[in-house]
Amino acid sequence: MYSYPIWLLFFLILPLALFWIWKYKSLRKYAQVLGLTVIGCLAVSIPWDILSVNNRIWYFSKPHIFGLWLLGLPLEEYVYIAGVGLLACSVTVLLWDLYGEKQ
Repeated sequence: MYSYPIWLLFFLILPLALFWIWKYKSLRKYAQVLGLTVIGCLAVSIPWDILSVNNRIWYFSKPHIFGLWLLGLPLEEYVYIAGVGLLACSVTVLLWDLYGEKQ
């Protein structure tokens, strides 16, 4: 029951929280880039997901989600879209800070 939010918690929210706790100062420097990444991911993925659900390419069923829907998608899908973009960008920023060009 509620497998999608549980999956999001363990594989998306928890890693993001750990990265932000561990390397807050490094990530904070790139807050604007991280925010724009989330906006871009949502702008591209929401229409794609809505079309896919409406055309029955994929679906979301009640026992796996909370059941809160917005614009034809469950709330968990918005968390997934934003979270994956934020996680990927956060990892990229941290790797750049670690191995990128040194001035």
